Amino acid sequence: MDKLKQWVALTLVGCLGIMAAGWFLMVSPKRSEAAEVRAAAIAQESTNQGLRTKLEVLKAQAKDLPKKQADLARVAAKIPSDPGLPALIRALTAASTSAGVELVSVTPGPPAAVAAPVATQPVATPAAAPAGQPAASPAAAAPAASVGTLAAIPVAINVVGGYFEVSQFLANLENLPRALRVTNLTLAPGTSPTEKADTTSADDGSSLTSTITGSVYMAANRPAATPVVAPAK
Repeated sequence: MDKLKQWVALTLVGCLGIMAAGWFLMVSPKRSEAAEVRAAAIAQESTNQGLRTKLEVLKAQAKDLPKKQADLARVAAKIPSDPGLPALIRALTAASTSAGVELVSVTPGPPAAVAAPVATQPVATPAAAPAGQPAASPAAAAPAASVGTLAAIPVAINVVGGYFEVSQFLANLENLPRALRVTNLTLAPGTSPTEKADTTSADDGSSLTSTITGSVYMAANRPAATPVVAPAK
Protein backbone atom coordinates (compact mmCIF):
# COMPACT_ATOMS: atom_id res chain seq x y z
CA MET A 1 0.00 0.00 0.00
CA ASP A 2 2.82 2.37 0.85
CA LYS A 3 4.48 1.59 -2.46
CA LEU A 4 1.25 2.39 -4.29
CA LYS A 5 1.04 5.77 -2.57
CA GLN A 6 4.64 6.44 -3.48
CA TRP A 7 3.97 5.59 -7.13
CA VAL A 8 0.91 7.82 -7.18
CA ALA A 9 2.86 10.68 -5.61
CA LEU A 10 5.73 10.25 -8.03
CA THR A 11 3.30 10.12 -10.94
CA LEU A 12 1.64 13.35 -9.82
CA VAL A 13 5.01 15.04 -9.39
CA GLY A 14 6.08 13.85 -12.84
CA CYS A 15 2.87 15.15 -14.42
CA LEU A 16 3.29 18.50 -12.74
CA GLY A 17 6.89 18.64 -13.92
CA ILE A 18 5.87 17.82 -17.49
CA MET A 19 3.15 20.49 -17.39
CA ALA A 20 5.58 23.07 -16.01
CA ALA A 21 8.17 22.19 -18.63
CA GLY A 22 5.54 22.43 -21.36
CA TRP A 23 4.49 25.86 -20.09
CA PHE A 24 7.99 27.28 -20.08
CA LEU A 25 9.05 25.60 -23.32
CA MET A 26 5.94 26.02 -25.48
CA VAL A 27 3.15 28.18 -24.05
CA SER A 28 5.16 31.04 -22.56
CA PRO A 29 7.22 31.76 -25.75
CA LYS A 30 4.05 31.72 -27.84
CA ARG A 31 2.43 34.22 -25.49
CA SER A 32 5.49 36.49 -25.87
CA GLU A 33 5.33 36.17 -29.65
CA ALA A 34 1.62 36.99 -29.59
CA ALA A 35 2.32 40.10 -27.49
CA GLU A 36 5.00 41.21 -29.97
CA VAL A 37 2.62 40.65 -32.89
CA ARG A 38 -0.07 42.73 -31.16
CA ALA A 39 2.44 45.55 -30.51
CA ALA A 40 3.58 45.46 -34.16
CA ALA A 41 -0.04 45.53 -35.33
CA ILE A 42 -0.77 48.58 -33.15
CA ALA A 43 2.34 50.37 -34.49
CA GLN A 44 1.40 49.54 -38.10
CA GLU A 45 -2.13 50.79 -37.56
CA SER A 46 -0.74 54.06 -36.21
CA THR A 47 1.49 54.37 -39.30
CA ASN A 48 -1.45 53.62 -41.59
CA GLN A 49 -3.53 56.27 -39.86
CA GLY A 50 -0.77 58.82 -40.41
CA LEU A 51 -0.60 57.90 -44.10
CA ARG A 52 -4.37 58.20 -44.42
CA THR A 53 -4.22 61.66 -42.86
CA LYS A 54 -1.48 62.74 -45.30
CA LEU A 55 -3.52 61.37 -48.20
CA GLU A 56 -6.54 63.43 -47.14
CA VAL A 57 -4.34 66.54 -46.94
CA LEU A 58 -2.98 65.87 -50.45
CA LYS A 59 -6.50 65.40 -51.79
CA ALA A 60 -7.54 68.72 -50.26
CA GLN A 61 -4.49 70.46 -51.75
CA ALA A 62 -5.16 68.88 -55.14
CA LYS A 63 -8.37 70.89 -55.42
CA ASP A 64 -6.27 74.09 -55.71
CA LEU A 65 -3.70 72.50 -58.04
CA PRO A 66 -5.12 73.91 -61.33
CA LYS A 67 -5.21 77.43 -59.87
CA LYS A 68 -1.61 77.16 -58.62
CA GLN A 69 -0.45 75.84 -61.98
CA ALA A 70 -2.18 78.77 -63.71
CA ASP A 71 -0.44 81.18 -61.31
CA LEU A 72 2.93 79.60 -62.12
CA ALA A 73 2.19 79.88 -65.84
CA ARG A 74 1.47 83.61 -65.45
CA VAL A 75 4.73 84.11 -63.56
CA ALA A 76 6.63 82.18 -66.25
CA ALA A 77 5.09 84.44 -68.91
CA LYS A 78 6.22 87.58 -67.06
CA ILE A 79 9.75 86.20 -66.57
CA PRO A 80 10.59 84.15 -69.70
CA SER A 81 13.65 81.96 -70.14
CA ASP A 82 15.13 84.20 -72.89
CA PRO A 83 15.43 87.99 -73.39
CA GLY A 84 12.30 88.06 -75.57
CA LEU A 85 13.06 91.57 -76.86
CA PRO A 86 10.76 91.46 -79.93
CA ALA A 87 7.77 90.60 -77.73
CA LEU A 88 8.80 93.31 -75.26
CA ILE A 89 8.95 95.96 -78.00
CA ARG A 90 5.54 94.91 -79.30
CA ALA A 91 4.09 95.19 -75.78
CA LEU A 92 5.65 98.65 -75.28
CA THR A 93 4.32 99.78 -78.65
CA ALA A 94 0.81 98.67 -77.72
CA ALA A 95 1.10 100.42 -74.34
CA SER A 96 2.26 103.68 -75.96
CA THR A 97 -0.50 103.58 -78.58
CA SER A 98 -3.12 103.00 -75.88
CA ALA A 99 -1.77 105.93 -73.82
CA GLY A 100 -1.49 108.31 -76.78
CA VAL A 101 2.28 108.83 -76.61
CA GLU A 102 4.92 108.24 -79.25
CA LEU A 103 7.43 105.50 -78.53
CA VAL A 104 10.69 107.02 -79.78
CA SER A 105 13.24 104.38 -78.79
CA VAL A 106 13.83 101.29 -76.67
CA THR A 107 17.45 100.63 -75.70
CA PRO A 108 18.14 97.33 -73.91
CA GLY A 109 21.41 96.44 -72.21
CA PRO A 110 23.19 93.12 -71.67
CA PRO A 111 21.65 90.72 -69.13
CA ALA A 112 23.25 90.61 -65.68
CA ALA A 113 22.68 87.94 -63.04
CA VAL A 114 20.70 89.11 -60.03
CA ALA A 115 22.52 88.25 -56.82
CA ALA A 116 20.32 86.62 -54.19
CA PRO A 117 20.42 88.24 -50.74
CA VAL A 118 22.70 86.37 -48.36
CA ALA A 119 21.54 85.93 -44.78
CA THR A 120 24.17 87.18 -42.39
CA GLN A 121 25.06 84.82 -39.56
CA PRO A 122 27.30 85.50 -36.59
CA VAL A 123 30.78 84.10 -37.08
CA ALA A 124 32.18 82.22 -34.14
CA THR A 125 35.54 83.51 -32.95
CA PRO A 126 38.10 80.68 -33.07
CA ALA A 127 39.71 79.76 -29.79
CA ALA A 128 43.28 80.82 -29.25
CA ALA A 129 45.74 78.15 -30.35
CA PRO A 130 48.49 76.98 -28.02
CA ALA A 131 51.88 78.55 -28.46
CA GLY A 132 53.78 77.19 -31.41
CA GLN A 133 50.66 75.92 -33.25
CA PRO A 134 48.83 77.68 -36.12
CA ALA A 135 45.39 79.08 -35.37
CA ALA A 136 42.43 77.23 -36.85
CA SER A 137 40.67 79.09 -39.65
CA PRO A 138 36.85 79.17 -39.77
CA ALA A 139 35.24 76.70 -42.16
CA ALA A 140 34.07 78.16 -45.45
CA ALA A 141 30.33 78.18 -46.03
CA ALA A 142 29.05 75.86 -48.73
CA PRO A 143 27.64 77.63 -51.83
CA ALA A 144 23.86 77.70 -52.08
CA ALA A 145 22.28 75.39 -54.62
CA SER A 146 20.73 77.07 -57.66
CA VAL A 147 17.85 75.81 -59.79
CA GLY A 148 18.10 78.65 -62.32
CA THR A 149 19.66 82.05 -62.79
CA LEU A 150 17.55 85.20 -62.56
CA ALA A 151 18.99 87.86 -64.85
CA ALA A 152 18.03 91.52 -65.16
CA ILE A 153 18.08 93.27 -68.54
CA PRO A 154 18.42 97.06 -68.21
CA VAL A 155 16.22 98.99 -70.61
CA ALA A 156 15.81 102.71 -71.42
CA ILE A 157 12.50 103.82 -72.95
CA ASN A 158 12.02 107.22 -74.58
CA VAL A 159 8.50 108.51 -75.24
CA VAL A 160 7.03 111.87 -76.22
CA GLY A 161 3.58 113.09 -75.28
CA GLY A 162 1.54 115.23 -72.95
CA TYR A 163 1.78 114.99 -69.16
CA PHE A 164 -1.40 112.99 -68.71
CA GLU A 165 -0.54 110.74 -71.66
CA VAL A 166 2.88 109.98 -70.16
CA SER A 167 1.19 109.24 -66.83
CA GLN A 168 -1.15 106.82 -68.58
CA PHE A 169 1.81 105.17 -70.29
CA LEU A 170 3.43 104.59 -66.89
CA ALA A 171 0.19 103.04 -65.66
CA ASN A 172 0.13 100.80 -68.74
CA LEU A 173 3.64 99.58 -67.92
CA GLU A 174 2.26 97.99 -64.74
CA ASN A 175 -0.04 95.82 -66.85
CA LEU A 176 2.53 94.63 -69.37
CA PRO A 177 2.62 90.88 -70.03
CA ARG A 178 6.32 91.15 -69.11
CA ALA A 179 7.54 92.07 -65.62
CA LEU A 180 9.19 95.52 -65.76
CA ARG A 181 10.67 97.42 -62.81
CA VAL A 182 10.94 101.20 -63.26
CA THR A 183 13.94 102.68 -61.45
CA ASN A 184 14.07 106.25 -62.80
CA LEU A 185 11.96 108.74 -64.72
CA THR A 186 12.95 112.07 -66.25
CA LEU A 187 10.67 114.64 -67.91
CA ALA A 188 11.75 117.54 -70.09
CA PRO A 189 9.97 119.87 -72.52
CA GLY A 190 10.37 118.76 -76.10
CA THR A 191 8.76 117.53 -79.27
CA SER A 192 8.96 114.30 -81.18
CA PRO A 193 12.30 113.92 -82.98
CA THR A 194 10.60 111.80 -85.65
CA GLU A 195 8.25 114.59 -86.79
CA LYS A 196 9.33 117.38 -89.09
CA ALA A 197 9.88 120.69 -87.35
CA ASP A 198 7.17 123.25 -88.05
CA THR A 199 8.91 126.61 -88.38
CA THR A 200 5.63 128.48 -88.63
CA SER A 201 4.42 127.56 -85.13
CA ALA A 202 6.24 127.66 -81.82
CA ASP A 203 6.21 124.86 -79.29
CA ASP A 204 3.49 125.55 -76.72
CA GLY A 205 5.31 123.49 -74.05
CA SER A 206 2.55 120.89 -73.69
CA SER A 207 4.69 118.12 -75.18
CA LEU A 208 7.15 116.34 -72.90
CA THR A 209 10.07 114.07 -73.60
CA SER A 210 10.23 111.28 -71.03
CA THR A 211 13.08 108.86 -70.42
CA ILE A 212 12.14 105.81 -68.37
CA THR A 213 14.86 103.50 -67.13
CA GLY A 214 14.22 100.14 -65.56
CA SER A 215 14.79 96.42 -65.88
CA VAL A 216 13.01 93.41 -67.29
CA TYR A 217 13.87 89.93 -66.13
CA MET A 218 14.59 86.52 -67.57
CA ALA A 219 15.07 83.13 -65.90
CA ALA A 220 18.07 81.61 -67.63
CA ASN A 221 18.57 77.83 -67.36
CA ARG A 222 15.12 77.44 -65.87
CA PRO A 223 14.28 73.73 -65.55
CA ALA A 224 11.32 72.45 -67.49
CA ALA A 225 8.04 72.29 -65.62
CA THR A 226 7.20 68.83 -64.31
CA PRO A 227 3.57 67.81 -64.82
CA VAL A 228 1.80 67.06 -61.56
CA VAL A 229 -0.98 64.49 -61.44
CA ALA A 230 -3.63 65.00 -58.81
CA PRO A 231 -4.30 61.96 -56.61
CA ALA A 232 -7.42 59.99 -57.40
CA LYS A 233 -10.47 60.75 -55.32
